[in-house]
Amino acid sequence: MPTLRAMRAQTHEGWKSHTGGVDLMRAVIIEEHGGPEVLRYVDIPDPVPEPGEVVIRVGALTVNPGPDVQTREGRFGMPGFQLPHIGGSDPAGEVVALGEGVTSPQIGDRVVVYPLLWCGECDFCRRGFGANYCRKMRLWGAQTWGGRAEYARIPARNVVPLPDSVSYEAAATLPVSYITTWHGIIDKAGLIEGETLLVMGAAGGCGVAAIQIGLLHGARVLAVSGAEWKRERALELGADQAFDYHDADWAEQVKDATDGLGASVVFDNVGQETWPQSIPCLDRGGRFVCSGCTTGCAMELDVLWAYRHVVSMHFHVQGTKHNLEELVDVIGQGRLDPVIDSRFPLRDIALAEGKLLSQNHFGKIVIVPAADGPGSTSA
Repeated sequence: MPTLRAMRAQTHEGWKSHTGGVDLMRAVIIEEHGGPEVLRYVDIPDPVPEPGEVVIRVGALTVNPGPDVQTREGRFGMPGFQLPHIGGSDPAGEVVALGEGVTSPQIGDRVVVYPLLWCGECDFCRRGFGANYCRKMRLWGAQTWGGRAEYARIPARNVVPLPDSVSYEAAATLPVSYITTWHGIIDKAGLIEGETLLVMGAAGGCGVAAIQIGLLHGARVLAVSGAEWKRERALELGADQAFDYHDADWAEQVKDATDGLGASVVFDNVGQETWPQSIPCLDRGGRFVCSGCTTGCAMELDVLWAYRHVVSMHFHVQGTKHNLEELVDVIGQGRLDPVIDSRFPLRDIALAEGKLLSQNHFGKIVIVPAADGPGSTSA
């Protein structure tokens, strides 16, 4: 990977033809792992699309614990990562340049990025599984440069068109949190109308998505969160009941709320702090869904209880491109409105990450590069 000095020395005549001669953009880059202080708001050359790629003007993206914060800290553990690095895995924006051979999308099209890169050659790809099963799967924005910039380049096959009825901000909430949650609850666990969904960590990006997706599919939703104001927000969003995980008997309260039966589906990305209580909340034939473990990943399971209660456990990585297309359609129809907690300009990325880490949010934290405006200065 070239140094910043070398990158600034490059010229991009082809790209200039699409930007009226402007060849520098603002971006947030890291050259070393560490705390928020390693985030640098700098000028770097605009990206040039390679064959099969497009460049988008980034309209919005969000902040995510793994792809963004843990990558910056050096503990996300994705192979092939190199420094310097630009993060951001879920931008939406306008196509402004096409690489050789690209016929779709077209310049001016509104799109959102599907961030999983797949090989197309392994046994899972050949059998038609989603990119999240690919043996050589890579995460765009974590193992490649991403969208924390005014412009970003991405394989053309990784963009999904947006109708005018779906804003860039709403679309940016989908590629990490909402499609991951949809894939787990709907595709893996098969939640159906009339079932009960228990949502742990109900105020985070995936937790809020789980509440909304459960309600969309006609489920009764029970939410668990530690702060009273977050529980109130979950109830306002449509959850039937909300419980405080600081209460020693919260799991018994869940059982009482389900007439002693338990939940049909438990969605728990919190991790080992809550699994010992949340898993036994499953009803007979219940399904446990997990795609993360923010408080630790070690699990103890009473297998005798599990098989005698005929429960199943589903683990997965993100969602499929089809899930993203489904969600864009659902939002375009006005059937779901992603919850946005707050918005930050790109130059204030450290503040946005700080709010995420403080857990003082409900829903997604959105970054809007255009909010930086002309004449912005380095953070």
